[in-house]
Parts: sequence; C-alpha cells; structure tokens
Amino acid sequence: MKIDKMLYLASAGLLASVTASVAAPPAGVTMGPPASVTMGPPASVTMGPPASVTMGPPASVTMGPPAGVTMGPPAGVTMGPPAGALSHIPAGVTAGPPTVPPAATANVASELGKLNAAHASSVAMQHAAPGSAVGAIAAYKTEMLAALALTDTSAKSAAITSARQELATATNKDLTVSSITKIDAMLGIEGASPTLGTAQ
Repeated sequence: MKIDKMLYLASAGLLASVTASVAAPPAGVTMGPPASVTMGPPASVTMGPPASVTMGPPASVTMGPPAGVTMGPPAGVTMGPPAGALSHIPAGVTAGPPTVPPAATANVASELGKLNAAHASSVAMQHAAPGSAVGAIAAYKTEMLAALALTDTSAKSAAITSARQELATATNKDLTVSSITKIDAMLGIEGASPTLGTAQ
C-alpha cells in the first residue's frame, strides 16, 4: 500500500514538471508572427466592392408597384361590414365598442364586480342562463330598451326604475349613479337618467 502511494506521488511530480517545461516556450523564442509580418490584407488591397460598382438596384429599376397599379381596394369595394350586417342592432343602440371614458376604465372592474358581465358579447347574452350575471344584464338591457321606447314620461321613468331595481336584486349589488352610468355606456343604452332606481 505504501509503495503504491509512493509511486503515485512520484508519477504526479514527474507529470507536473514535464507539463511546466512544455507549456512555456524556450528562452529567446517569441510567441506570434515575426515583427516584420503585418496582420490583415496588404495595403494595396482595398476592402469592399470596386469603386465602379454602385450599391443597390440599377437606376432603371423603380421601387414599389408599377405606376398603373393603385393602392388599396378597387373603387367599387366599400370598407367595413355590409349594411345588412348591422340591421339587427335596435334603434338607439350605438354600434362599436362601449364608450367608457379611458380614465375611468381602470376602476370599472373593482366598482362593478359581477356587473362587469355587461362586457359580454350579444351572443353570450342571448344564450346566458337567467340566473347568471350575464343573464341578469341581458334581461336589464331588454327591459331598458323597452322602457326607453315608451312615450309616456311617467311610465318610462317607472319602467327604468323597475329594470334597475330588478338588476340590483338579481346581482345582489347596490347600483349607484356612477355604476349605472358605466353599465348603460357598456350596453349602448342612452337617454335614461342615471338617478332613476339608483342609490343617491
């Protein structure tokens, strides 16, 4: 056992001395190319294309579509949805995204709670369960549109108040002037006083 250990130590020492002698160059030998050899191309060789070669397409080649090609859709094609695609939207309901003021958008979610279901699409509202928040919002919208169609002022106010009270009961949420203003804006309901059926 002692002999094996001594042989191991002797071998390690010999290997270290050989490695050190090989790693370092002999005295007087410099590393790298001789001093008279310059790195890179000769001074007479220029980099890049010859001076007579111009970069880019030839002058006779124009960029973009030919002059006879007009940009955009043909003259007979109108932009946006066909007129028939908007025919199902009831009168008085604005098309497009809800008109919630941008500054108030960040606070809408926390203020409305489950009443955020007013963001649901019309398809979701059509298929919503009556007891769900989306179903309650859908029923509210239907009742409000019917109320706004009434010509008798007293009957209209009573119907608006009733629709909002039913929404508050169905969602277990107190409606304030601020929250009902946001809900009506999201649903595209216009012309109803926000004070009717809300907590002052």
